[in-house]
Amino acid sequence: MPYTQKDLEDVPFFFCKKGDVWVTVGPYSATYWRGNKIPLDGRQYQCGGTIIFKNGQSFRSSFNVDTTTFDFVSKKSIYLNIDTVWYNIDEPELLLKLNLTFSEIYPLTWITDRPLDYHLTGPYILNKRR
Repeated sequence: MPYTQKDLEDVPFFFCKKGDVWVTVGPYSATYWRGNKIPLDGRQYQCGGTIIFKNGQSFRSSFNVDTTTFDFVSKKSIYLNIDTVWYNIDEPELLLKLNLTFSEIYPLTWITDRPLDYHLTGPYILNKRR
């Protein structure tokens, strides 16, 4: 389901703005992360970033970085902001809006606004399997 600004006023859900990083500290809570880099410390972070499709289109995004695995991002956590509406990466409405098929999206690349504390620099690749 796409989320409009009006929808976000009515639900306890948020998307990261540019540069935002929140670390999960409980099942339903998070604290703003002030570090310059996102550490690989076994926690989950909600981040602002960019998603780049294999056709070159790039979009402002919000997604979770899970540092318990080196896959880092699961596709179910990715939301793209297009014309002030947030779409989950798997929503049929997103594919219609962008005139893409599911197979034209993956593999995609992603990068957080604040870098990961990782020996490789982004953008990183996400295949469709997760």
